Amino acid sequence: MEIREDRRLGFTSDGKSYSSPIPSLPTKIPKVVCSDGSSGYIHINQNVFLYRKHKKLKEEDVVICECKIDSNDPDSVCGDGCLNVLTSTECTPGYCPCGEVCKNQKFQNCEYAKTKLFKTEGRGWGLRADEDIKAGQFIIEYCGEVISSKEAKKRALAYETQGLRDAYIISLNANESIDATRKGSHARFINHSCQPNCETRKWTVLGEIRVGIFAKHDISVGSELAYDYNFEWFGGAKVRCLCGATSCSGFLGAKSRGFQEDTYLWEDDDDRYSVEKIPLYDSTEDEPSQTFASAISNLEFGSDDFPMEIDPLASIPANGLPPGTIQNYSLPKKKQKRLPKAKLNDLNRKELDAKYIASLLDAKEAREEILIYEEMRIDASSNLESLYNEIRPAIEEHERDSQDSVPTSVAEKWIDASCSKLKSEFDLYFSIIKNVVCTPKKSCDANQPGSSFDNAILLLTND
Repeated sequence: MEIREDRRLGFTSDGKSYSSPIPSLPTKIPKVVCSDGSSGYIHINQNVFLYRKHKKLKEEDVVICECKIDSNDPDSVCGDGCLNVLTSTECTPGYCPCGEVCKNQKFQNCEYAKTKLFKTEGRGWGLRADEDIKAGQFIIEYCGEVISSKEAKKRALAYETQGLRDAYIISLNANESIDATRKGSHARFINHSCQPNCETRKWTVLGEIRVGIFAKHDISVGSELAYDYNFEWFGGAKVRCLCGATSCSGFLGAKSRGFQEDTYLWEDDDDRYSVEKIPLYDSTEDEPSQTFASAISNLEFGSDDFPMEIDPLASIPANGLPPGTIQNYSLPKKKQKRLPKAKLNDLNRKELDAKYIASLLDAKEAREEILIYEEMRIDASSNLESLYNEIRPAIEEHERDSQDSVPTSVAEKWIDASCSKLKSEFDLYFSIIKNVVCTPKKSCDANQPGSSFDNAILLLTND
């Protein structure tokens, strides 16, 4: 069973936490039974915490906006320009300057749009708009049981074992998830679509992060509500997507990293090939090697129009060994574990031997300069690798697209370290190019006894 990640549409708060007493749930929670006799669920309007209590808040942590009531400006009452609204944070009752007329308490007051359950064709139950909904309007909150991410994975496996095909687990942050399988709101009935009219947004409400469904554009009455689940595929069977959208990806979780790595192959130039559409060559006439050989045989050498080609710097042989010029693109018979795209590119990248290049130069200053920049590049790479090891657990837990994986301060350090690494590489390459072009090069026979070129100086020229 896949878990709804909703990582692309996550919104973060301003970093401050606060809380106030949460209204208690009714003593008798209604159990909803579908009209077709299928198994029901317990309907709730607020999240239920199973493994922890609500956060304890301090008054100094309450975020207070600076809105002032203006009778001539309806948006002045905590509208779109409210500082709390801009940071996806609801105002706290008793602290907002607008008092009871505050418009930024939709989650707390359950200010939902009118919706209606209905039976779809082939996709179970769905939720449709029972009124015209404007773009950006808050439709409904996604409520359920708040559990740890570890418990969410256990439940997902248990539900799959029990034969439950519907997924109601949605990611809340890097450590928690919401499970609406047993208890939930009507938002659990909203189906997936690759071309949705709704989206999920995370808001900070009274100290807790809560997930709401919002309209991406105007929705007319009677239209089915749908949003992109952003399934994270962890293996197993690939489930066909039945949303019917023109831009349908074909499978649930097709955009996730695990699905992409299992289904596609990448070469050095990052061209994507589907596993089912890998080019095959049925005869020797179709093989690329034959085409290449025939093209070479048709070339006429000695012509004045034939361009002169200069080997790049990376083609200089190391230790007297010529560089390899042939790559084997044949696929192994045994399926191997594919590396992520970024790591694959790093493995295929040729390593530059700065020390060897420096040894070819005659000027001592040039050699020392290249070696200094090489040390700076190594230090920058080591610093970036060390920082990556610190945030690796969060990245592996919720993939790189999750906006809740690492704090902002760590992200800023990562950006600084990445920029430092790029700058050190640029400085090194620039130094190599400058010194190779402008300084003498050692003679290859300089160290051979009895050579007639002992005192010769060879310069790189454009001749």
